[in-house]
Amino acid sequence: MKNIFRKLIYGYKADSNSYIKHLKEAGVKIGGDVIIYAPTKTFIDTQYPWMITIDNHVRITEGVKILTHDYSWSVLKLFVNNSITGGILGASGNVTIGDNVFIGMNAIITRNVTIGDNVIIGVGSIVTKDCESGYVYAGNPAHKIMSIDQFYDKRKELQLKEAKDLALAYYDRFGKKPDKEVFHEYFMLFANNQDIVSCDIFNNKMNLCGNREDSFKYISNNKPIFDNYEEFLKYCFDK
Repeated sequence: MKNIFRKLIYGYKADSNSYIKHLKEAGVKIGGDVIIYAPTKTFIDTQYPWMITIDNHVRITEGVKILTHDYSWSVLKLFVNNSITGGILGASGNVTIGDNVFIGMNAIITRNVTIGDNVIIGVGSIVTKDCESGYVYAGNPAHKIMSIDQFYDKRKELQLKEAKDLALAYYDRFGKKPDKEVFHEYFMLFANNQDIVSCDIFNNKMNLCGNREDSFKYISNNKPIFDNYEEFLKYCFDK
């Protein structure tokens, strides 16, 4: 019932699937495993939809705008140049987004931009130039911050500290130790295969992106730091 009301209110922007279907029907080329997390707060320019290509495994978060044109010619139409005015001088261009791309909240991607494969676009970035494959970009205008390899190493190094901070902040706020499900992005620190398949939240995370077996191989090659969740909690709260 809730989904029905949502579709009545928001139409094709009711959810990711219906929005993507609408965009495809309009002429946007979209691959598989693409998610638009907040369709009602996302703008994908369909004035020239055939000029947008979004490949596989792309995550588009809230507030993202993807533009194929602008209306700056409205100023030129009134501008007097050599005693001549009234010209309509269009401004359009292609936008291509590669495989395995994350676009952070409120990022803007302008016309004539190609984003390569394995790219992260940071929150609030304004992308006005091409983004090379395998890098993290952020800023206004967006610029190269680090390689994906460097980002991977940075994130891996911070896992234990961030998980502990999460546990301590939870205790400070609620006055009790967190259940293991709170660590649905950090469970590889303490969970074995059996723990994962018996926990729906962990199991669902393993299924994301369609490479479940790769995640189990990752655990085989990167053994959890702790033997179990209780040992992890002891580390977090042991003075």
